[in-house]
Amino acid sequence: MKVCLLIPDGIGIRNYLYSDIIPLLRESKFEVAVWHSLDPAVMKEAERINPQVNFENHTFNFYKEDPLPRFLRDCVGYARLKVNANLESNPTILDNWLPKKNLKGKLSNYLAEIVGGTFTTLDKISKVDAIIQHQHRKSAAYRKYKADLKKINPDILFCTHQREPNAGVAMLAAQDLGIRTVAAIFSWDNLPKGRLPMRASDYMVWSEYMEEELLKYFPDIEKKNIKIVGTPQFDFYSNEKLIKSREEFAIENGLDPQKRWICFSGDDSLTSPHDPIYLSDLGKALQNESDIEVLFRPVPVEGFERYQSVLKKFPFIKTLVPKWRKGELWSKFFPYPEDIAVLVNLAYHSDTVVNVGSTMALDFAQFNKPGVYVNYEVMPDHPWSIKRVYQFQHFRTFEDLDAVGWIRSADDILPTIRRAIDCPMEIAKDRLLWRDRIVFQDQGSTASSRIVDYLITTHK
Repeated sequence: MKVCLLIPDGIGIRNYLYSDIIPLLRESKFEVAVWHSLDPAVMKEAERINPQVNFENHTFNFYKEDPLPRFLRDCVGYARLKVNANLESNPTILDNWLPKKNLKGKLSNYLAEIVGGTFTTLDKISKVDAIIQHQHRKSAAYRKYKADLKKINPDILFCTHQREPNAGVAMLAAQDLGIRTVAAIFSWDNLPKGRLPMRASDYMVWSEYMEEELLKYFPDIEKKNIKIVGTPQFDFYSNEKLIKSREEFAIENGLDPQKRWICFSGDDSLTSPHDPIYLSDLGKALQNESDIEVLFRPVPVEGFERYQSVLKKFPFIKTLVPKWRKGELWSKFFPYPEDIAVLVNLAYHSDTVVNVGSTMALDFAQFNKPGVYVNYEVMPDHPWSIKRVYQFQHFRTFEDLDAVGWIRSADDILPTIRRAIDCPMEIAKDRLLWRDRIVFQDQGSTASSRIVDYLITTHK
């Protein structure tokens, strides 16, 4: 029996190539194929960490989408955002309708808003989705994916990232060939954004909360076809072999093991354009605290040139450069396996993490460490507003919980950090409840093992 992992871009590398999923499938006597568009260097890294595990390599090619289905997909994308914004009484969901830069793109968006605005119910949207699928079946991409699948000949096609349109065409081709298809929802914020340009036989989600979202936003999907498995990205935190001694981690990264470590994790410039100002405020607030060292982890898919003046001014802020390989496009960046150990040890040895609304708070919660979110404006006239960020739908997961600590002004920084260090159980008291709400946790198994068990079960 054969499982084919469809990894259309770099998003799924850590969770699926570096996790235990492929080794566990091979232990279960399944053949494994990886259908991917990744740099050959990535596959060498996967082979390096599991040298005894054999799997097939197949190239996943991208094709330009035909104009009509592309336009209809944009219409549906806008329509879903509008319907979901009304459904949740949350206008920030429409912030995910991203502008296009050139004149042709702007005109296309304008027309998509007009046409998509007429799809006022999820039932109407589903009917347009059916038209899109009909159009895809007439495309060259569909025919080529069908030919590729006949060569690979899998029993199950497992797509690791549900957002990629080309992957949706490949999944459609698989279904028409009678191949069982499974899709994993990649991130905690994807579903309100309507980012599901595919249909599968079965869906894997992080939690009951995500299952409810999937059923709400995509009512054509049945509950019996959804499986709660968690996500492999948090499996690594339970791997004790990855944890180094404090002294060893300090030597490797030029840190002082005697000091208390505070992590500041950076976002990309679109998500949080004022990060350098927040890091500077953190430096100012903590510069006289001789027992504290700040560990700055920049976002892996950008450089950190915009922080240089801050880093030069506050030498006690130590930069831990992510162990990633850079690519020409965001989707072509990829982590080296060693970066996983850095993340695990950063969360294990630091007292808290500070950032703007990042999932790093969930990473730290794996070790019952409090996360702290920055929540004050520094440039009130700027079009980006931090207050609006925390109105995004996925932050409603902690509306009734004390899930994270909050820094609501620059003056809050020192007392909040001190509380996180000295009285960690007095801040973000419900962080484990929040973690468990978003990510299914089971001490007796990993998400990787649950995914493999489900793939085996779906085949039977």
